[in-house]
Amino acid sequence: MVLTLPDNLPLAGMTEKQVTEDLAVSFYAARRITLVQAADMTESSLIEFQSLLKSRRIPLHYDEADLQQDLITLRELPRP
Repeated sequence: MVLTLPDNLPLAGMTEKQVTEDLAVSFYAARRITLVQAADMTESSLIEFQSLLKSRRIPLHYDEADLQQDLITLRELPRP
C-alpha cells in the first residue's frame, strides 16, 4: 500500500521511518494490528518494536485469553 500525505501536514523534519513508526504504534495501541504486524510494518524485530512501545509507554496487549492459550501451548510442548 502506498500512502500519500498532504504537504500541509506538520511533518517537517520527520523521516519516513519516524512516520511509519508513529503509524504502527498508533495502529497497535488502537488494537487495529497485531504486535507482529506492527513490527513488520516498521521493518524491525519483535524485541525492537517492544522496546519502541516501552519508550512510548504503550503496554503490550496480553489478556487472560492470551495467558490461557500460552498455558495450553506449554502443556503440549514435548518434554525433554
